[in-house]
Amino acid sequence: MMATQFLKPAGLRFATSQTDIPLKKKGKIPWYVYFIGAAIYTALAGWLLAESSPLAWVCLISAPVGFFYAWGAWKREKQNRVEA
Repeated sequence: MMATQFLKPAGLRFATSQTDIPLKKKGKIPWYVYFIGAAIYTALAGWLLAESSPLAWVCLISAPVGFFYAWGAWKREKQNRVEA
């Protein structure tokens, strides 16, 4: 008897609809977090260049990438405000 309970079909009680989907997606990183990170990498690159460290090149490459992501996140946030 107990084994047959596991074999019963789920039915419609587990079905979801479009109204169950949250309207605002969470988990997006705000643009200013990317911007602050890129600024930190820029400052770190300058300091490491003064110390003649090869790690400075990693920071010099990473900083513009951070600014690019900040710009993209800022554009998405601005577009979402216009659509809302």
